[in-house]
Amino acid sequence: MHRSGYLFVLAAAAAVATPSFARAQVRKLQVISSDSQPIVYAFVTLDGGNGQITDDKGEIGLGAGKARTFTVNVRRIGYQQWFGKLELPDTAAVLRVTLPRIAQTLGEVRVSGYSSASTLSLPMKGFYDRWQMRQKGLLSATFIGPEEIEFRHPDKITNMLRGLNGVAFRKSVENEQVAFGLGNQCKMAIVVDGIQQCPRGGCGGGNNAQSISRVPGPPLSESNAVLIDRILEANDVTAIEVYARGGNMPISLQVADPGCGVIAFWTGSRKP
Repeated sequence: MHRSGYLFVLAAAAAVATPSFARAQVRKLQVISSDSQPIVYAFVTLDGGNGQITDDKGEIGLGAGKARTFTVNVRRIGYQQWFGKLELPDTAAVLRVTLPRIAQTLGEVRVSGYSSASTLSLPMKGFYDRWQMRQKGLLSATFIGPEEIEFRHPDKITNMLRGLNGVAFRKSVENEQVAFGLGNQCKMAIVVDGIQQCPRGGCGGGNNAQSISRVPGPPLSESNAVLIDRILEANDVTAIEVYARGGNMPISLQVADPGCGVIAFWTGSRKP
């Protein structure tokens, strides 16, 4: 075979193989309800790793790789939890998990309707939009949704934040927890339902890293720190997002000084 013919054969083979290779990368998990409708924002963990939420098609991407077995946990408030193992092939595949709805009754009235992403409140829609941005690598933040809070059922909402990278706690003179960021050097800004919370002394300079990091500094108290567990009941919180660094804060959550990080709490019912 002439060299030009050999190169033509290679090019033709590459043209055929490339689409097949691309298809091999498409491995997804889809979460649907009993009536085959996609469940948006279902919380999915694989092998106990960091959780992801499903998109408007009820899907999360599983990436490319070898065939393997995943231990999968899927939760969405209003639906029965699914826990089990799934065999993931090394070729294109869409694995499906079905969550039956949990029937809700009010006296003699059976509620058969269900909530979708389009019926979410605007604050919660924004919360999930930002979570999706984080999954796409456009934000650096930690998101804690209603399923995780409901599962852990904390007595104090600050217990949901323990162990998170970039968040530390110190006790105030009232024996309450105060959240610190920036290497445990300054107080994080606290936002509740989009509104920054201020200590009695006000927010002016209250979260400034330069003044607060001085040693020994003033004792922590409600006059110069936001005491989270005093202003929030754990049962009232439906979602949390944590920005350990304020540099990539979304405009909708801007605070007076985000340099020490921001914790945003969203309140309301966790039920869909």
